[in-house]
Amino acid sequence: MKAPIKMYHLKPVVVHDFAVEVPKCMYRLESIHKLKKVDDPKLSVSSPEKKLDIFDQNCQDVPGMAELEAKQCEILEQLAALKQQISTLKKDLLIQNEPASKRTPTVAVCPRVVPNIKALPESLVITANPSSPPYALQLVQRLLQNEIGLVIVSYVHSSVVSLSDAVKSLKESLSSFQPPSGVPVVNVKLIWKNIGSNSEFLLSQTVVSGEVNFLRFLSRLTKTTLTYENDSNALEVDSLLDQCYLLVRTKTKVERSGIIQSLSKALAKASWIAGSNQAGIVDVAAFSAIRQCGISNELNPNLTKWYQKCASLIAS
Repeated sequence: MKAPIKMYHLKPVVVHDFAVEVPKCMYRLESIHKLKKVDDPKLSVSSPEKKLDIFDQNCQDVPGMAELEAKQCEILEQLAALKQQISTLKKDLLIQNEPASKRTPTVAVCPRVVPNIKALPESLVITANPSSPPYALQLVQRLLQNEIGLVIVSYVHSSVVSLSDAVKSLKESLSSFQPPSGVPVVNVKLIWKNIGSNSEFLLSQTVVSGEVNFLRFLSRLTKTTLTYENDSNALEVDSLLDQCYLLVRTKTKVERSGIIQSLSKALAKASWIAGSNQAGIVDVAAFSAIRQCGISNELNPNLTKWYQKCASLIAS
């Protein structure tokens, strides 16, 4: 085996024969290309005087480095505390800290058989815009007070600057209501927040939008005056609930007139909408939608009489 052949010596491509002024704003690094002088020109390879490593630099002597490290540790501690607070809030709102990629999508199936009232959760979180107050909660509290006790506590989100007098009155009415003793209690956290026109409530880590959908939720988990799915006119009731959902989103009188006409036709000569002999889920949804829009003056005499009857249920 032949011995390695020595290569010829290369002269430097660039010769720095002049002084270079280096900025003094950063700490100085020793050159890793610094080689010792070679006297023998026959040597093909030059070796450095010392094995240099960039990690051998001592940064403790740099002015202000200790203060910078202390500031970084302080920021990391603040971030850890903030993360802990967010985790606590998530648990309080029944949200598990689980990556979205690991969640298995599920399809909710609405059963035809009405479950027992014990299936209701012990607590609920509802988010509402002060410009579209959920007046349905007032009626639900009164109509279902002998079956369910809705204990509502209100909170104001930082996105809301102030509450109007009407919202303050509603907030006080909901908070002061005391259900009769012996009925199942559901604790409701009502958060006033700057969101869309539709209220939202949290159900099993899923946000459900729309006040009428909250009423549907109560209807399917209880056997009360709100229950309608086993009735012969269930399809008509569902259609009217959709009309109430759209009524909140209308912007012109022309858009509202068609929906009001549908409600008037459903009321006809009966005491309550959809031909019921007592206030039902459509009455609650329609009353709240009309009151949110402030269009009680656009109702015909028959609907006006019905609207006043709904308002008297809250006052009683």
